[in-house]
Amino acid sequence: MKIISLIGYSGSGKTHFIVNATRRLKNQFNYSIAVIKNVHKHQIDERGKDSYKFSEAGVSYSVIKNINNEIGIFFKCEFDIQELINWLLKGPLKIDLLFIEGFRNLTYPAILCVKELTDIKSQLIKEVKLISGKVNSKNVDDFSAIDIPIINLDKDFNIFLDVFHIS
Repeated sequence: MKIISLIGYSGSGKTHFIVNATRRLKNQFNYSIAVIKNVHKHQIDERGKDSYKFSEAGVSYSVIKNINNEIGIFFKCEFDIQELINWLLKGPLKIDLLFIEGFRNLTYPAILCVKELTDIKSQLIKEVKLISGKVNSKNVDDFSAIDIPIINLDKDFNIFLDVFHIS
């Protein structure tokens, strides 16, 4: 399973990148993709719903299937991110690629999503192999202050594939 981390401030384009990359990877390679997202500002389960009630009662995790046969898994326990990744690796589903969004202290290859070129320097870490995000709607061709590709996923999908050795 390939693992790619996405970091960047809120609103920088991380989720947009994951959604667009997932669509293309599914269409082009039929990849099975999973996402772990770090949500900082709101809860993921709606107050009053059964899954929320289960969590409030103290379950460790619950599995919920909806009318469309979609399944949601809610963990209500302390989890180290690496334990969760290991759980996915050992799970019943084959995952080709895992996107991890919003965890800054991981050592996996990363994509830094930024709104402005000036946002790069303050967020750049050694794991960053590619830069994208809302900045890609601007003209970045002349920006050569760093040695990391800055891409627009729609135009530069093959660069993304090459950088992360996806085929």
